[in-house]
Amino acid sequence: MTKHLSYLLLSLIGTVFVQASLKVLSESHSGDIVSAIKDYRFLPIFGLYGMAMVAWFYAASKIEFTVLIPFNILTIVFGGLVGYYWFGESLGLRKIIAYIIIMLGVLILTSKN
Repeated sequence: MTKHLSYLLLSLIGTVFVQASLKVLSESHSGDIVSAIKDYRFLPIFGLYGMAMVAWFYAASKIEFTVLIPFNILTIVFGGLVGYYWFGESLGLRKIIAYIIIMLGVLILTSKN
């Protein structure tokens, strides 16, 4: 199961990177999606999203649904860290505690009984 979780983790990290990249692209084009699609950076971002989706699809075929879906919540933690480091957003005590609770929940769900 660990191998399959690594595919899921790769998918989630890729998805967060794609979302952060799309935020940068959206900001640089003032929310104009047509202009953003014409940007040279859009196609590689879209390609990365496709790879993340393939990794998720593979993991989904091997991991129980009751683990798969809660594991996706880690995108909140990864997104928060990307927001802090990449976009300079605040990371207060409340967010840190919430991220720890999320990670503990996922660890409990993925650990053996």
